[in-house]
Amino acid sequence: MSSISFNPMVTSSPQSSFLKSTYGLVQGVFVDDPASNPWLLSGHLDSGVSQPIWGGMAITEKVPQPGEYQLGNTIVLASANSNFSGFTVFNRANNMVITPGNTVPQADALMTVMYFRTGSNARIAVQCDSGLAESLGGGNVNQAVSWDFTNQKLITFSSGIGALPCKVLQITDDTSKIVSYDSMTGAVTWTVGFVALIQI
Repeated sequence: MSSISFNPMVTSSPQSSFLKSTYGLVQGVFVDDPASNPWLLSGHLDSGVSQPIWGGMAITEKVPQPGEYQLGNTIVLASANSNFSGFTVFNRANNMVITPGNTVPQADALMTVMYFRTGSNARIAVQCDSGLAESLGGGNVNQAVSWDFTNQKLITFSSGIGALPCKVLQITDDTSKIVSYDSMTGAVTWTVGFVALIQI
């Protein structure tokens, strides 16, 4: 019986690879399970959206005008709990683009985005404020938290903002993959930080 020689096909890794530990969570990615898959939706971004859109952003879904449902409902960024209706996700967002100077897939006005509505029970990884992450451990999954609609991340509960309708299932340390947005240059890049796995 012959044997296969793997030399010179030696398996190796580039220098300095895999040095950081991570929980493996990425902002804007949902946990792919049979219960939430049917609730993944596609909508198109409103023509007035003026900044790039990526996974893990709070959105408002608008009811379309009669006869205007060709690409799904119109989506804009949410500005408060009163108009929050779901989160964008990266999963199956095959039309998002990576442009020069950016490392994060993104969508612009009139492009389509994938999202989940509240009440879908989807589990989505979102960016989490470091102070909140350190205080959530050991608490109940239904403890009140708020959403920072400007910086697109989970923050400590504020009565002025109100409670985000979600359950916090898990908190990672600061080695998970999160999005960094520079509003001055428009650069959307990956960095590391705290991530919360929430169920909406």
